[in-house]
Amino acid sequence: MASEVARVFRARAALRLTQRQPWTVAAAVAVAVGVGFSVLLISVAFGVSDFITVRLSVPAIRRSGLVDVDLINTVLAVLTVVVTGAMLAQTAAATFVLGVTTMRSRREEIGLRRQSGVLRSTLLTEFGRQMLAACAVGGVLGEGAGLLAGVVLRSATVLPVRFTPVSLLAAFPVTVLLALAATLGPAWRAANASPALLRKS
Repeated sequence: MASEVARVFRARAALRLTQRQPWTVAAAVAVAVGVGFSVLLISVAFGVSDFITVRLSVPAIRRSGLVDVDLINTVLAVLTVVVTGAMLAQTAAATFVLGVTTMRSRREEIGLRRQSGVLRSTLLTEFGRQMLAACAVGGVLGEGAGLLAGVVLRSATVLPVRFTPVSLLAAFPVTVLLALAATLGPAWRAANASPALLRKS
């Protein structure tokens, strides 16, 4: 019986290696889209804010009281935060759904590995490493895509784009951590479920 379990486990492990790629690629793409759009959006917001401040900070305009530059910049900052937050939340939701789907498709494998003596912590660490690697790759790709899109947008249109450390680096850790947390939730539940129940479901 033990040799049969070991044989099945090895076959499933080999199958797992071939099936692992699609969900890690999907996770990387989801994170790349979230980071890329966030970098572009924040950079455009900084550029527009600078443009407004320079154009509307003429003393005559300020004295007239018709335009409140600080209010405009505040509204722009709030809109940027709201839209960027929605983009990051969408990325987290996408990776959560991906994590749930992945864990459901791997129930039999997880149950088999748990019955063969693999610890919950080992499974969770494995899933975490896989997801962290995918999120990190997606984050780097997203940074590059956002930077490239901003450069193209600035050169091809009149829209001002200004890159700052905040616009380039703020979205990366937040998106990666959100995606990792969103995926580790389903992985935690799968690793802690009864092996027999996993194999039956």
